[in-house]
Amino acid sequence: MINQKTIKNSLVFTGIGQHKGILNTIELFPADIDTGIVFEIKGKKYQLNLNNVFGEAGYTCIGEKDGVNVKTIEHLVSSLHGLGVDNLLIKTESEEIPIQDGSALPLLKEIEEKAGFLIQNAPKKAIKILKKIEYSDEKGAVSIEPSDKGLLTLDVQIDYSGIKPIGIEHEVIDLTEENYKSKICMARTFARMSDVEYLHSKGLCLGATLKSGIAVDEEKIINPEGLREPNEFVFHKILDAIGDLYVMGHSIIGLYKNSRGGHFHNNQLVRAVMSDASNYEIVEL
Repeated sequence: MINQKTIKNSLVFTGIGQHKGILNTIELFPADIDTGIVFEIKGKKYQLNLNNVFGEAGYTCIGEKDGVNVKTIEHLVSSLHGLGVDNLLIKTESEEIPIQDGSALPLLKEIEEKAGFLIQNAPKKAIKILKKIEYSDEKGAVSIEPSDKGLLTLDVQIDYSGIKPIGIEHEVIDLTEENYKSKICMARTFARMSDVEYLHSKGLCLGATLKSGIAVDEEKIINPEGLREPNEFVFHKILDAIGDLYVMGHSIIGLYKNSRGGHFHNNQLVRAVMSDASNYEIVEL
């Protein structure tokens, strides 16, 4: 039996938000068995589930779409999924989760080194996928189907054929804590430099710099340090998907496939899965 997990000590971290470029503060607190992941935003609580989460172009939000919400939760939630954290309270008065270096690595280190973990006296639960479910549009396609591995496997392909330093990348990887720490968590978000400059001119994406992600043009990577690992671009899409899928509320047993899909596609896929109870069952690990 695998038990549920929370953090041992509370944790505060701060950083610049990607979109408004202002300082944000997030507090993490241990939570009781079967609590799940809960965000408390300006005094209002929102469970990490489909009722409270929505996908926008380029990021994921929790809260009320036309009211109180916090943006860019995907890297934090991805790190919680990757570390196997089941129960947590996240408090913030801010509008964004700090972007840090554009990956989940700083968040993961803070949690591991300063908060630690508490194993709880209750079995860990997982959502076992029973049927193949798909979502697609003209921009991309995602699916999830049954797997006999007993964990989540991610099969992801990106296609940026017109941008030489990215091109087409494909990776298949099992979501284990070891794989998350060694291959996935350090993969940074990325964008074309021309797109970032345009957004800056419009007063948008003000926190985006070469310290908060990878910038490319059609021919080269702009960051002087280059990539952290081969296929870092597709590994960042895997990182995002791990966060987006945790909206189901538990760890997942299934095979996830993604061809050019983004946060919106993942959100729609999760909605399709959870819309019919015959698509899945909740099991104890």
